[in-house]
Amino acid sequence: LSVLLRPTVLAGSGRSPGSLARSTLMPKARIKKQPIHLDDFGGTMESESDRGCVLVACHVLDVALEHRVRFHLSRRRHVIKRAIDPLFEVTRPLSSFWAKIHAAYALGLLDDWAFEDLNTIRSIRNALAHSHGTFTFDAKEIESLLFRLHATRRAFGYPGREWSASRAREKCETLATEWRRRPRYAYFQVGFHFLHGYVTKGIAYKRRAA
Repeated sequence: LSVLLRPTVLAGSGRSPGSLARSTLMPKARIKKQPIHLDDFGGTMESESDRGCVLVACHVLDVALEHRVRFHLSRRRHVIKRAIDPLFEVTRPLSSFWAKIHAAYALGLLDDWAFEDLNTIRSIRNALAHSHGTFTFDAKEIESLLFRLHATRRAFGYPGREWSASRAREKCETLATEWRRRPRYAYFQVGFHFLHGYVTKGIAYKRRAA
């Protein structure tokens, strides 16, 4: 699926790592949280139910956002230990998916469409959490959230313009037949992978050395 989905690397904004390195003579510490590579979650995600698919997607995006935010903070070891690591600990300010989304947006690391899509996926997860029955992308309330995603329309239109919702739906009908999946599942998968590729700047989709 990763080849067909063509995850896109788009430049983020914010302070450059080079400027951070020049600001101190201290050696830079390696960022703790690295994006989860497609090879490490792709197979699991594809074998999951709709419920499991959303949970995996949210976890993968959560880790990607933490890496992106940490990359634009101080790389001095004592600052990381004293001030940055505690921010991401359980119950601390940047521990939640919501907080990471807003922190990345506030730092100028996300475009408007990505901020909206991350919150839409978070809303889908919240709907899942409050669902006592079988969760499916085909449910009316989930479908309405699903079709808000800009990422799916952007993926099909890349590198040109964002496709219309109706055109993207038609494309997903075709993909669903090829993948032997449901159209709504295809719509989510395309949008998720494009968004994850954007947040990680393609790191999570680069071929690994043999």
